Amino acid sequence: MTTLSKSKYLVGRQCPKRLWLETHRRDLLPPPSPARARVFSQGHEVGRLARERFPGGILISEDPLKWRAALTETTEALSAGARVLFEPCFIHDDTIARADVLSRNDDGSFDVYEVKSNTGPKPEHILDLAVQTYVYEGSGLPIRRAVLMHLNTSCRYPDLSNLFSLADLTDPVRRHLPEVAGKLAELKAVLDNPQEPAVHLGTRCAKPYECPFRPYCDGLWMLPDPSVFDIPHMHPEQRDALIERGILALEDVPADAELGPQGERFLRLHRSGTKEIDVDGIRTWLKRLVYPIHFLDFETDAPALPRLEGLGPFGSIPFQFSLHILHEDGRLEETPGFLHQDLSDPRPAIARTLLAQIGSSGSIVAYNASFEKSVIGKLATFLPEFAMPLNLFQPRFVDLLDIFRKHYFDPAFKGSSSIKHVLPVLCPELGYDGLEVGNGEDAQVAWAELISTQDPDRKASLAKALRDYCGLDTLAMVRLHEVLTRTCR
Repeated sequence: MTTLSKSKYLVGRQCPKRLWLETHRRDLLPPPSPARARVFSQGHEVGRLARERFPGGILISEDPLKWRAALTETTEALSAGARVLFEPCFIHDDTIARADVLSRNDDGSFDVYEVKSNTGPKPEHILDLAVQTYVYEGSGLPIRRAVLMHLNTSCRYPDLSNLFSLADLTDPVRRHLPEVAGKLAELKAVLDNPQEPAVHLGTRCAKPYECPFRPYCDGLWMLPDPSVFDIPHMHPEQRDALIERGILALEDVPADAELGPQGERFLRLHRSGTKEIDVDGIRTWLKRLVYPIHFLDFETDAPALPRLEGLGPFGSIPFQFSLHILHEDGRLEETPGFLHQDLSDPRPAIARTLLAQIGSSGSIVAYNASFEKSVIGKLATFLPEFAMPLNLFQPRFVDLLDIFRKHYFDPAFKGSSSIKHVLPVLCPELGYDGLEVGNGEDAQVAWAELISTQDPDRKASLAKALRDYCGLDTLAMVRLHEVLTRTCR
């Protein structure tokens, strides 16, 4: 008997090949990244807090491998008159469903609650609740409402009484219900087939979730580098249509493909092996800079559950900055920067340090400066005693990203203007490979461990890794500035 679960249903809806691989080729599954593991951990904590909103609820055994025991436990609890169950287990049409919360109403009907650590409904939540409703009603439970319980963006720490909001998805769930039985039958047929299904690459590989088998499938389809996935701003349906025709290489893209102006420019430059550099535009940008030039980069965390005053779910916590200062005589100064290393609120200290290290004159350069400006703006709002000098930073910002969005196009950037794509091309001597912390998500995970660990050696190691990463971000901007300056000579 092929048994499905709610999670397998959702995986199969995204991609039947992924469902087959997760069932028959689990050896191909990479271990979850530290960032992904942290997301799971935060999700579990959100679920625990959600249960506190239903006093007296009974938690059914959570081990997914012991679903038969959970099925018996659920039946016994309901027979005993339980009003609220957490993780109750039911099976119908060879499909197992376990809602986060099942609440009995006075009229004998039930409400199903799905708890998510995000801030509002998404299409996949409707699919999630639909398969649960299908299984529960097929098991004989009358379902009155299907509800998403999500984090409330209006909540502010320390008052977590309104941490959750409810979204009644009953109507869209009811509209989807007629599709469930047929889709379940399709997915069971996929699993019963000993042959791995041939499913093309496409938008499904990353939406709604990044597929862990992507490297395997890329190799299976011999995805070239670069490929049609690198065409910037291409509509997903247009890209998928090309892939369904077997078109993966940029050289094979037909002349009548709808790429949009940015995609057409990228393809033209790739095919000609040329770059498009607007020297006058770059020169105008450079002339805006006033010495000393401050190259600034922040690292921030955004935990699902707020723990600092005034912050809500996913509220931004700036915990680090690096700063390189280029003086008019060519002297490059790297300041001490800032890295918070304990569980206290870093915002007052980072504001004071920022004001001490950035001089009262000179441009402030950031890559995607709207982010750095936002961090400073939030600091000014939370710390009114620092608001005036912090706000004086805002008009001094110049955005280095503007160059690679408007004036410098190289197909080697693979259709991206991200510094992670630009830097290896223009400054190959610099790179993030080999660093213990190599991206923003890694930095968040490292900082969470840094402020929690009691091991001094581990704390020192993490602090060094974070400083190396953030310092490279600002040094990278310095080197890109040098490249641009030489380009305009």
